[in-house]
Amino acid sequence: MNRDACFLLGKITKPHSFKGEVVLWMDVDDPEPYRNVETLWVEQHGTLVPYMLKSLKSHKDRFVAQLHDVTTEAQAKALAGKDIWLPLSELPPIDEGKFYFHEVQGWTLVDAATEEAVGTVMHVVEHAAYPMLEVDFDGNGQGFVPLPEHVKVDVRRDQLVLAVELPAGLLDVYLKSDEDDWDGDEVED
Repeated sequence: MNRDACFLLGKITKPHSFKGEVVLWMDVDDPEPYRNVETLWVEQHGTLVPYMLKSLKSHKDRFVAQLHDVTTEAQAKALAGKDIWLPLSELPPIDEGKFYFHEVQGWTLVDAATEEAVGTVMHVVEHAAYPMLEVDFDGNGQGFVPLPEHVKVDVRRDQLVLAVELPAGLLDVYLKSDEDDWDGDEVED
């Protein structure tokens, strides 16, 4: 399986028992669509390896999984910390106006107020209080566009466009030329 044809579902966090069960953490808002998954793809040495699921049951905010051919605690320990992937074809349908973070890479970012293209989405960064688009501002450098819940985003999947209600002054910060920084005063030592 090619990683480009997959999405990161989560991680095997640790063994659960001496019988080879493992604890799965799914990095999803709603785990329900993944309860009937039959195969998990586990990254090992840069390759995705398929593991068939024998069982999957809820355990607090995670899941306990029994994988075929994983029957000992040592085998389960060897999988601890490994990322788990699923094919893109197993992504559940998404609500209108929403998007999967992985799918917008390469899309055009449009200023919703002016309908002007301002750059290309490189990827979505998820390490803050809310997601941020990392954007190449059409050769004028790179920057970030925050996406807190109150920001309106128009997803135009058929055009590969995200039209975003940009915060006031954001483009000025990223698109300001070096000449704009010069106010004519000399700096003295």
